[in-house]
Amino acid sequence: MIVSYSPLPDIKSKVVLAPLVPITFYNGKYEFSTLALIDSGASGAVISTVIAEALGIDWNKIPVKGGFSVGGSFRFHPVKDIKASVYDNDFKLNLSVIEGVSPYKCILGQADIFKKAKITFEGYKNQFEIVFREFN
Repeated sequence: MIVSYSPLPDIKSKVVLAPLVPITFYNGKYEFSTLALIDSGASGAVISTVIAEALGIDWNKIPVKGGFSVGGSFRFHPVKDIKASVYDNDFKLNLSVIEGVSPYKCILGQADIFKKAKITFEGYKNQFEIVFREFN
């Protein structure tokens, strides 16, 4: 499937195009849909505290850990086995609830989406191709 880059939400001053996919998270009786940034430089999935709360995750009770990125250090709370769906492809992932994440409220990285699909970026065309693997 070929997907065009989309404008980043929550940035009003200018249009910034990025590789975004619609994702729905499921946690028991809770469900939350949003857009996720596909980031080949991210080690794994992250979500904001707002998304965690909408999924019924009491992230304040999960022990905090520290991490580093090109943007500096951050605090996160690890969560395991959250169900997700991207373009009708369902899978489980481990994710980190990041305190103060912005403008990206959800990021998918190497440990999750890149293990489920082949992704080919074509930045010069403002698009990418995503082909999900077939699992037995």
